[in-house]
Amino acid sequence: MAINKWWRHDPSERYWLEITNREDIGTNLLAPQANDRGEEYWSYALVREVRPGDLVLHWDKNHGPGMVGYSHARGEAVASTITWQSRGTYGRQRSASGPEPAWEAPLGGYRRLRRPVTQARLREIEPTIRALRDHLTEAVAGPLYFPFALSDTRPLRAAQGYLTKLPRALVEELVELRELRQTAVSEPNEPEAHGLPPASLPRSRRSTGYGRQRDAKRRQAVERHAMDLVLSHYRSLGYEVEDVGDHSPWDITARKNETEVHIEVKGSTTTRDAVDLTEGEVRHAEGIPTCLIVIDQIELGNDLRCHGGRWRSWNDWAPAREELVATAYRYPLPGGGREGRPSA
Repeated sequence: MAINKWWRHDPSERYWLEITNREDIGTNLLAPQANDRGEEYWSYALVREVRPGDLVLHWDKNHGPGMVGYSHARGEAVASTITWQSRGTYGRQRSASGPEPAWEAPLGGYRRLRRPVTQARLREIEPTIRALRDHLTEAVAGPLYFPFALSDTRPLRAAQGYLTKLPRALVEELVELRELRQTAVSEPNEPEAHGLPPASLPRSRRSTGYGRQRDAKRRQAVERHAMDLVLSHYRSLGYEVEDVGDHSPWDITARKNETEVHIEVKGSTTTRDAVDLTEGEVRHAEGIPTCLIVIDQIELGNDLRCHGGRWRSWNDWAPAREELVATAYRYPLPGGGREGRPSA
């Protein structure tokens, strides 16, 4: 069936909501290729539209109900099989099927939300959700695959389906999903740098990006402030410290007696629930014990002077590969490129 890919022009529209009662949440997205009537069904067909690096929130019917965690897509959907029992009225009239064709998309890095987004919480902001839905309805021609059913006779509830499209504006409206937003961005603090098509929803006033300052001088001031705080702290503990960030995949080496500590430092003016890592930083931490120190909520003045900051540290830090989410790629250029400027 033809899916209305209204999000296709907006790379920040990379969120989905799985609505399920399965116990192995975060393993994969798995849906039959046809419904009980042998017809393609939009909520199953959406599994084919999930792309690597997309973020999938999980609505747990058994515990909540509500959004309990999220995963990231690790690959394209492929043909698979499923043994299932439809939960709808028609499906309850038949027994569980044998293996039948399905669409399966692999997921990884499942993380439980620190604060689940319950159905009760969403009902508290139902007018806002309704307004976001109405705005999108005006901007988009065709089905939205909206994750929640809204009516004048019943309170908000999850949509009748398996996989739905979760609009970016709704993710940005919920403070509980800050970690999810920060994990998703490919250019921190610059999600709209290249402009968005008219069909896209406006950014929430609460959303401020999270990381890298657009101004290089301001970014350098924040990074220098965080580094100086860490260097000063370890000196006060009797360590000899060295700033090695210009030539090593970690930032600071601290030595005391026979002990050597490698330290990775991240600084930010905003509250951080996710940080950017290079491949070199990851590989180093995988092989050598490293301390990760994040100093966020740094105050930055117009004169580029920084003050304060909230400290958090992780000793013996080693990032798990399955929890890393790709936000950028390095692409080897193929042969055959035409030299010179392109013709009109």
